[in-house]
Amino acid sequence: MIKRKGSDAVDSVNQTQLKMLKNALLLNGLFCIIALVFLENPITFVVGVIFGTTFSLLNFRLLYLTLNKAVHMPPPKAQAYATSRYLLRYTITGIVIFISLKADYINILGTIAGLVSLKLVILKSELFNSKEYFKNIFKRKEER
Repeated sequence: MIKRKGSDAVDSVNQTQLKMLKNALLLNGLFCIIALVFLENPITFVVGVIFGTTFSLLNFRLLYLTLNKAVHMPPPKAQAYATSRYLLRYTITGIVIFISLKADYINILGTIAGLVSLKLVILKSELFNSKEYFKNIFKRKEER
């Protein structure tokens, strides 16, 4: 089997995406279980979580595709392309929230939990797992 140049980097990115996807699904499963235990009508919340998570994962994938394409462009063109895609992703998020507000069968809090869950997973796995991050927080200015 012939390996392409940069193939290891692509594999690493794909592995990271899968890891984030799995952790986001686990977190959202936890949200749904909590809803089933504590809420009177948990189905609308669960539908909201699924709705929000779906679009959160879509936005994550769109971000990957945008950055992957922008890296191969000249800087001014890349900036314009990235900005247009940024606006597209936020427009999609706005539409998702609007639909969630208007639809009776989708809970807005569940949708927001689904939208935010991937961000929480990324923070947990990339920021809070770093021992150096916490060491730097508690260092005195004189030690730096």
